[in-house]
Amino acid sequence: MKIDFIILFLYCWVIGSFEIVCFIISQHPAWRILNSFECGDSVADRIIGGTKAALGQFPWIVMLGYVYPDDKKIDWKCAGTLITDRLVITAAHCIPEKEDEHILKYVRLGEHDTNTNPDCELSVCAPPVQDRIIRRAIKHPFFNKPLFHNDIAIVQFTKPAQLTDYVTPICLPQREDQLSPVVLGDLVTAAGWGKMNMTTNERAHVLQVVALPVVRLEMCNVFGDEFKADKSQICAGAQANKDACGGDSGGPLMKVFDTNEGPKNFLVGVVSFGPAICGIKKPAVYSSVTYFLKWILNNIS
Repeated sequence: MKIDFIILFLYCWVIGSFEIVCFIISQHPAWRILNSFECGDSVADRIIGGTKAALGQFPWIVMLGYVYPDDKKIDWKCAGTLITDRLVITAAHCIPEKEDEHILKYVRLGEHDTNTNPDCELSVCAPPVQDRIIRRAIKHPFFNKPLFHNDIAIVQFTKPAQLTDYVTPICLPQREDQLSPVVLGDLVTAAGWGKMNMTTNERAHVLQVVALPVVRLEMCNVFGDEFKADKSQICAGAQANKDACGGDSGGPLMKVFDTNEGPKNFLVGVVSFGPAICGIKKPAVYSSVTYFLKWILNNIS
């Protein structure tokens, strides 16, 4: 049976029959866990384009907190995306190596404005943020092989999140139309608390959101001779002053799909890397969730 599955999967790639691939993916046992949660619903309704996000607009985005020896301050320098009440997808480069000085220890859920807790907007207040201690992190086994590829990871925390309108998982692609790779010209959305200024390290304290067009993969082959973008990645952006930036790493690249329950937000990519100076009409690279979906499902427990 195992051999049949492998042959069928390879056959799909050879003939390009996306329908068969969808059937296999949809039968994965991990969907029993994922489908037990309501996902992809936002309590906010706002036109996007490089401005502050509305309170509750992206209830699945989380912050990852790092600690350093002899320093009590938590450094929230990466982001991630909630997919269940205790699992987050992020970038592999956000997971420290054993020899690194800093330790990834915390996940913060339900954040909007890092200067206030709870967060309020137009007389509406969200519940206080929820902090959880990380239990384990799983990097893709081939991260950086080749260079800057397979940049995806799963983080699990100990105590389940309390799900509210402001803390909700995002949906993962499951149907055939959702599994189709994003195409040239598709508009996708990124969000995060990354750098606000192109020349300083100042990060946003209010969650920012930007709409970005998908561009040709070849446009991302500008980060040195050793890097070549491939189908495991999405190239998006190339607009002045509209970009994901430092501190956005690991955060979501999103797209809205129609479902039987109405429009829902789906995770299509993970912020990987981009130009050293952000927003200079160079695109950024995102790990494709569709490409890594089987690996994600295999590592959900």
